[in-house]
Amino acid sequence: MWQLEVKIIALTLVYFTGWFMFEKVFSVIWSRLTGGTDKDAGMPRARRKVVPIASVTPVDQTWRYIKGLSSPDWRIRRISCIQLGDRRGTAVVEALIEALEDPREEVSLAAGEALTRIGDPAAIEALTSHCGRLETRSMRSYENYRAA
Repeated sequence: MWQLEVKIIALTLVYFTGWFMFEKVFSVIWSRLTGGTDKDAGMPRARRKVVPIASVTPVDQTWRYIKGLSSPDWRIRRISCIQLGDRRGTAVVEALIEALEDPREEVSLAAGEALTRIGDPAAIEALTSHCGRLETRSMRSYENYRAA
């Protein structure tokens, strides 16, 4: 059994030695064909700079999300609210304050969560008044339920 293991180890060493020699010879030949010097053969060449993806696509999508708040689809409005929670600015805060009054509850909740993440004083004030209005509405609906 140990003879088989010795053969496997010997063949592995031969394989890796052959591959190493092939790499060295091939890199020297390649550098001579492409115009490099012998001393550059062992050193990797500098790669061209890769253009960052941010320069290819627009980085700031804030206005796109603000426009998304006026979409007829509530899912787009909700996603826009969620994405605007990571942004700052008066236009963002004003758009999210308007989204608090959305007839769809999911959008209103997403706008509230986004405003809490922003933490702007105007946002806190709008959230406080919105919570007061929600409390009044819930009390009215509860009274109507009890009266019925």
